[in-house]
Amino acid sequence: MDDSPGLETSRLDELTWREVESALERTRTLLLPVGSVEQHGHHLPLGVDVFMPEAIGEMVAERVSALLAPPVPYGVTPHHTFKPGTVTVSTETFQRYVFDVCDSAADWGIEHVLLVNGHYLAQDPELEVVVRRLRTESDVEAFHVPLVELFADVAEEVRTGEVSFHASEFETSIALELFPELVDMDAATAVDPPAESLPLTDYDALGENRVGWAFTAEEMASITPAGNVGDPTVATAEKGAALVDAAVSDVVTLIEELERRRRAE
Repeated sequence: MDDSPGLETSRLDELTWREVESALERTRTLLLPVGSVEQHGHHLPLGVDVFMPEAIGEMVAERVSALLAPPVPYGVTPHHTFKPGTVTVSTETFQRYVFDVCDSAADWGIEHVLLVNGHYLAQDPELEVVVRRLRTESDVEAFHVPLVELFADVAEEVRTGEVSFHASEFETSIALELFPELVDMDAATAVDPPAESLPLTDYDALGENRVGWAFTAEEMASITPAGNVGDPTVATAEKGAALVDAAVSDVVTLIEELERRRRAE
């Protein structure tokens, strides 16, 4: 490892214990990508929600000192089980697993944990509870980092589709930027959601969702035969680059301040 702002090797699973011990002299921050393995329409792979936060975590660690943990691939996604390949776990299993990973890291010196959530919206409630538990029970300064909140402002600027809810403009654009070899744009198809939704709910990732709600697998199956909701055909790598840049910059800003405060103590 060198003396540059970023670690020569940030991936926790590629380090020896002595290298981790050395890294802790410069950072006490752990990035934990959290996602799910679920259907993403005809054009995207099942692992989109894992690949996105892991790649963004790698980019963050190139710019600022932080350790990047192997991702938690399986999440809470029962609403996507209407298509084969989706793997879901219970809320209790998911929360306990993520908590235990972070609690274990605290035992060897991690003070800040960022749960970088690629399965945003759907498992936000679970991760908010994990953050609360970590802060109260493990004395870890934990944060839930849903990607959609990081790039929301930029998404409003670059979007051209009216609806992007699942496996559509935003996710497809990010995939085209980060792992284009796994995207089949020839198979992408637009799926319009129902014309109206209940008050305070919306079929859009940036919509007027004012109350907590969730789809069942049966509801998703009735809405989308392809699996996506919205129009992925308007996605571009250029849009994806803008979304990724916004997410990376925000996370870097947070980590820099966390580490600055730690050093000042």
